[in-house]
Amino acid sequence: RQELAGMEAAILAAEARVADLEAALSDPALFKERGAEVPRLVAELDAARASVERLFARWHELEELSQAT
Repeated sequence: RQELAGMEAAILAAEARVADLEAALSDPALFKERGAEVPRLVAELDAARASVERLFARWHELEELSQAT
């Protein structure tokens, strides 16, 4: 139940990280001025998106468990 209680905040934080990375990668100046950072940021974005998916899956799992009890 404690994990479930904190799940919304964890999801919101993970989604905010995705949004931050997407915003950074949509800025043309990044590619021009700091192009060497792009591959790392793309990898971070992929990992952040995967984290959001894992968190949603875990949230769904916890919801099912809490309804079963």
